[in-house]
Amino acid sequence: MEGFEKKGQGKGKNKISDETMEYVGILAKLELSPEEKERAKKDMEEMLDYIDKLNELDTTGTEPMSHVFPVHNVFREDVITNGDDHENMLKNAPEAKDGSYLVPKTVA
Repeated sequence: MEGFEKKGQGKGKNKISDETMEYVGILAKLELSPEEKERAKKDMEEMLDYIDKLNELDTTGTEPMSHVFPVHNVFREDVITNGDDHENMLKNAPEAKDGSYLVPKTVA
């Protein structure tokens, strides 16, 4: 990635260029002061260092997961219980015509 370079081993090996921070600011539609840019740059470098540290872990035999808690579908099956009660529904209509609700015209 342009503007991103790794330096040596250990803490602080990820450096983000000012051009990359400028580009991230444009993408995020942020207007940052010079102090805010430096702080954001430092925070992003720390996050990348942490990701590198996580990548060093041996995850052999660890099953990938999308959530730390078991997630199960809590929705019920879509089962029709009332069926087609068309005739009884039309009995509630103030007016009906040809098996449909008759409503006043709303478009001129």
